[in-house]
Amino acid sequence: MVTSGSLKSKPLAAILEDAERQGFTGTATLKGKTGLASIILKGGQVVDVREPRVRSRLGRYLVGKNLITEKELQAALTSQKKKGKGTFLGEILVEYGVLDRKALEESMKDVVEDSLVHLLGWDEGLYRIEPSDDVPGDPVGSSPVKELAERASQMATAVEEEWIFDELLSDNKEIKDDVRSEILQAARRVSQKLRELKPKEIVLMVEDEALMREMFKDKLESFGFEVDAVDSPQKAIDKLSEYDIEGKLPIVLADLIMPTISGKGIFGGLELLEEIQKTHSHVPVIVNTAYPDATVRRRALFLGATYYINKPEKRDVAPDKLESQLNLFIEEMALCIQNVIQRHEIFFEREQQNILREELLSQLIQSREELQQVGELVQRDAGDIQFLRKTSDRMVREKSLGKMAETIVQFASREMDRGAIFLVRKDKISGFYGQDRRPGHEDFSQRVRDLNFMLGESSILKKAVSSGEVVMSENPGEDLGAGLLAALGDPPPQFTLALPLLVQNLVVAVLYGDVIPGGAPPRDIDSLEILLNLASMSLEIQQQQAIIQKIRQTK
Repeated sequence: MVTSGSLKSKPLAAILEDAERQGFTGTATLKGKTGLASIILKGGQVVDVREPRVRSRLGRYLVGKNLITEKELQAALTSQKKKGKGTFLGEILVEYGVLDRKALEESMKDVVEDSLVHLLGWDEGLYRIEPSDDVPGDPVGSSPVKELAERASQMATAVEEEWIFDELLSDNKEIKDDVRSEILQAARRVSQKLRELKPKEIVLMVEDEALMREMFKDKLESFGFEVDAVDSPQKAIDKLSEYDIEGKLPIVLADLIMPTISGKGIFGGLELLEEIQKTHSHVPVIVNTAYPDATVRRRALFLGATYYINKPEKRDVAPDKLESQLNLFIEEMALCIQNVIQRHEIFFEREQQNILREELLSQLIQSREELQQVGELVQRDAGDIQFLRKTSDRMVREKSLGKMAETIVQFASREMDRGAIFLVRKDKISGFYGQDRRPGHEDFSQRVRDLNFMLGESSILKKAVSSGEVVMSENPGEDLGAGLLAALGDPPPQFTLALPLLVQNLVVAVLYGDVIPGGAPPRDIDSLEILLNLASMSLEIQQQQAIIQKIRQTK
């Protein structure tokens, strides 16, 4: 028995589970907003899936997985064409010896599951289940429906607007993979806004016979449609005016034979159709009738009827067959409504695509310079990481504080104009090593070595020593202390940085760095801390080794 319904009321997962439980053999046909799809079943198990996505089927899949070559695929396709309809491509590949049967079965499973996962994501549309006595082919042994449904649910969060990348990449060859996520996010934002603006479809049924009106309304609602039902053309016109205000998009389903607005004549449906063409020409109208006159049918189509379908006449149908005939008629009405909705979706998606394309292209053009800068920063960061790794390796091998100090200051000079290492002995500060990367300041290192002052004279260095943490300051001025300011010379720093070097929780030295006015503040403090930690560990190891050596000598 053929059955049909709405995917809203009965999801595909439930349909497939019922088919498996009942051992169903036949075809489940789906009609969604993106087109038609079908699932062929034998004994409740999936044999094949056909769906409207533009994607590679078995041959493309095998080539993509490097299981066969393009040349082997073309040869098999040529052979398949010669052998005629019904010849399975996979069997030809096995026969040629380019693919073993196990690989074929696994590939078929992957291809079918890919399509099933896609279709399980359809939450709107209609289905039609048609049993069959014989279905060619064998089940592919796909994963359980629940597992596939979970995969579909996880994929539901992905952006539906994947088409935009093909559109954009065809015109913009410079777009790189690392920009993909940003485009996805922009597409998601714009698409969500557009979906919120999309009017909601509603079916307006105009039927003067109360029993038919209620029955048709209930049945159509079971297909997942929102239905309003009125008994006259005038009420229908009033409803259309309300929908304009509410932002709803109606689909009118009108009986042909009913009283006119004027009360004269029987073709109230034709009168309503003509009035809609005058005042609401964008509204699709589906006319239904048991009236057999072909002239009236042509008149209705001339006035713009989207569909003209025949309703079973109670007088002409045996009572025991009337219900089934009416069910088939209601299914036909539902298919007509779904076709109209699908056209709305296609039109809306085309408009959506145009808006998305313009929006995203605009964003890409505006951000091209920014993205270029991001790319440069990424390259710079990658270079910094590589340089840090080499510097760290050298730091671990160093055995003297002098070499360590030189390495650390050289690394700091990548971002800072001046850098220096100061030794801390109780409450005194003495210069150890310094470097000024600016030309003409070669004497800076000597000025640093000549420095000796009390720790309390420099509040910035004192804070770094007492806290054991990084201290940053903008325009520090006298906080640096008179001695350090004199050693730095002109100009005074705009940004300063002080990082303590600890050995066994005792600050033994401080890394000082600064940037003169006009420069950017240092950003890679983490890398400097890593180097100082490595220096700390190296000094502690040396200290422990010295202790061990001393113990050995005493023995």
